[in-house]
Formats: sequence, structure tokens, C-alpha cells
Amino acid sequence: MAIQKGFSEAIVRYIAMWPTTKSKSIGIEGEFMIKWQLEKLTGVILLLVSVGSHAVEINAAAMMEKIYQAPRVEDQVSTLSFSFHKPGAQIRRAGYTMVWKDVKGKGEYDNKAIFFTEFPIARKGVAYLGWLHPIGSDKKNEEWIYLPELGMTRRIVPRDHGHSNEDDEFSASLLTHEHLEPRPPHLDHHHLLEEQMLNERAHYLIESKPAHHGHGGHHNHGGDSPAKRVSWIDKVDMRINRIQFFDGHDEVQLDMKIEWHEQDGVWIWSQIEAVVPGTKAMTVLEITESKINSGINERMFHKRNLDKGPARFR
Repeated sequence: MAIQKGFSEAIVRYIAMWPTTKSKSIGIEGEFMIKWQLEKLTGVILLLVSVGSHAVEINAAAMMEKIYQAPRVEDQVSTLSFSFHKPGAQIRRAGYTMVWKDVKGKGEYDNKAIFFTEFPIARKGVAYLGWLHPIGSDKKNEEWIYLPELGMTRRIVPRDHGHSNEDDEFSASLLTHEHLEPRPPHLDHHHLLEEQMLNERAHYLIESKPAHHGHGGHHNHGGDSPAKRVSWIDKVDMRINRIQFFDGHDEVQLDMKIEWHEQDGVWIWSQIEAVVPGTKAMTVLEITESKINSGINERMFHKRNLDKGPARFR
């Protein structure tokens, strides 16, 4: 239904700016860039999967809790295609094969994920592996990245950083943790605003504001946290088809629309479109070629498999 909480900590900023010279070490600056881009992409996986729909009472808090607790698939393989649009600038693109599995708390991990870079061609073969703790956990995730240019896999060391590179395609991305990561409903006060039509379907509009000042997000990833969110929930299917993020001046920071499709009785994302109304900058994520509940063995999520590519999962 809504943003699914299982995909959270798997990929956020993934593509890295690799050195132009071939060396045995990417250096501290390279590690900063890797981590920055991994965190940019990680929130993406939060968005991708949900199951079915259930009737709920017209109660804002109960409705958001029902959506948050929606069941999820066991595993998924998908192609993720990003495009980054900015008026007057060339469109940037990036593509990945994503492999994900719910490990249900085994070893205190929530899920495990691999991302294989497909394009840009200059970065094809770069791969990321994450063993990821539940949202809100204080424990460090276990993360590795494979660098084909160096022929090596190395552990990603968490670092504090706050910069990007304009030459990196993800510097143009509008999607961050604040937009992609599902917030536990108890962190907010929820209010049913009204009903409106979207794509010729009736929707409930639920306003969600942080219950405590300064608690706009339950992870500290930098940037300005939205002062409130308005979720557009289909009255019949109980799926969130649009989320508007507002700043403290009640202006829309980001308008995010979601498209779904049903596969094997499961509703999963097919496209996310995020637009900044003031500038018309836009990020589009398309999710295609999805294979779900295929019984992927958890042992496949090992660093030794990062250099072998995604074909074995297809």
C-alpha cells in the first residue's frame, strides 16, 4: 500500500565518483563520495513493495498505522531506472539491478540488498551489498562495495560528511531519506483534511505533523525536514498515490506521485515522480522487470558474489 518499511536501509547514495587514475586505494575522499551516494539511494528501496489492500475506518491515525503495517514480499529482483531533470540542463540517468530479501530479524538484521550498477557505462559493474538493521536501530549496518576498476571489494566505513559532487548524476536527485523513508505513525499527529479527486479517483487527504518539535525525521541525514506531509490515500484501494512535503511556511517543498501495478496478487511500485513546484526540477524512478517471492537464498547476499553480476538472480 504505502511506502513499505522493509526496503529502508538498503541503498541510498550508491554511485560513487571514481578516481580518474587507477590506483590500489580510492582514498578518504573517494570513501566520502561512496557513502554520500549510498545514503542518497538507500531510501529508494523503501518505496518499492507492498501487499494487497484492506478497508479501514475513516480515522487518520488508524489509517496511517494500517498502511504502515501492511505486509511485504519475501524477496524481490527489479530493474531501477533513474532520470534527473532540471530546466535548461541535460537529463542525467542511472540504472541498477536491485536484489532484496526480508531476513525477518535473523542476526538482528531486517533485510539484505545488493545493487548492481548497469549505467552509466563508465560505472557498470560497481556493486553494493548491505546487511541492514531495522529503521531506527542504533546499530551500524554492514556494507560493502565492489570496484571493478580495482578488482576489489571493500567494506564501507561510516563517516560524517556533508558534500556532493556536481559531476555525479545523483547530485541532481530530489529524493532523500526524508521523502522515501516511511515514518512510524506514532511520531506524528494525523488529521483528515478532506477528500479530493486524483486521476478520477476519490482520495482521503491525511495531514501528518511531527508530534514533537524538531522531530521531523527519525534519522539524521542532513537537510531540512518537512514541517508536515499530506498523503493522498485512495478511498477504495487504501494505497498512497501522492505525498506532498511542506516547509515551515506551508509551501510545498516536493510533490511526489506514485504509480502501482499488481503482480502475482501483490501491489508494487512501477514509477515514482518527484517534482519541486517552484523550479520544475524532477526526479523519476521507474521499477521494471520485477521478480518477487522467488525464494532467493540468504547466502547469496555475500561479498564474494558482488563481482559476479546480476544474471544469477534473474
